[in-house]
Amino acid sequence: MMIYLRNVVGFKMDYFKGMTYDDIHPIFEKKFNSNVAFLQKTKEQMEEEDSRALKRLSETQAEKAAKKQKLDEEVEELKRHL
Repeated sequence: MMIYLRNVVGFKMDYFKGMTYDDIHPIFEKKFNSNVAFLQKTKEQMEEEDSRALKRLSETQAEKAAKKQKLDEEVEELKRHL
């Protein structure tokens, strides 16, 4: 726990001198839980962005298909008039 707090959070080892496990554990738990919450939030945001991108792609493909169909109809209509 002390190594985690030193490496990840930036505590100095001198800070823990004279402290017991019961003193260090709440500090570790608080910092660890905040990091886990941040990572979960980041993961949720990434999934949300991915779903938005997929939605945009599917909408774009549908729009392209509709545009192509409309152009094909206009071409056939022009051919009928000529």
